[in-house]
Amino acid sequence: MEVLKYPDPRLLRPCKEVTEFGPELKVLLESMWETMKKERGMGMAANQVGLEQRMFVMDEVIEKHFIVNPKIVDQGKYPCDQSEGCLSAPGQMIKLYRPNWVTITYQNESGEHRNRTFVGIHAVCVQHEMEHLEGKTFLQNKAIPKKVRIELAKKWGLPVK
Repeated sequence: MEVLKYPDPRLLRPCKEVTEFGPELKVLLESMWETMKKERGMGMAANQVGLEQRMFVMDEVIEKHFIVNPKIVDQGKYPCDQSEGCLSAPGQMIKLYRPNWVTITYQNESGEHRNRTFVGIHAVCVQHEMEHLEGKTFLQNKAIPKKVRIELAKKWGLPVK
């Protein structure tokens, strides 16, 4: 698998819910994991490798996560003071002050339903990857001042928002 870079239009398409669970899905997720690790990432959404499925992989150091069809069910009220980057925008770091924790409901690679709370950098990663699944990029996030968003859009060949 190859990580897509901006301005590839596939990165700006919302992903579709996963409905088929089985060995093929596990193989895809494992391949995404290997690609993410090779690129030294912490998380990677399916559309970053050209797949239009609502799923991402994430490395929590002590645990490997395969997250399918995620939804945020609760989140913190205080911001996490953490810069974030993206495998699809190499070298670009942005501080967005996302909520410092999130609780999500999701399915694992077998289709089993799970709930999990992530804190700090892992909460930021979950929110970043879920933004990808919506066909959005952190480069266009409304938390960034408009002047800076315009500069980032020009730099990465994205639509100005």
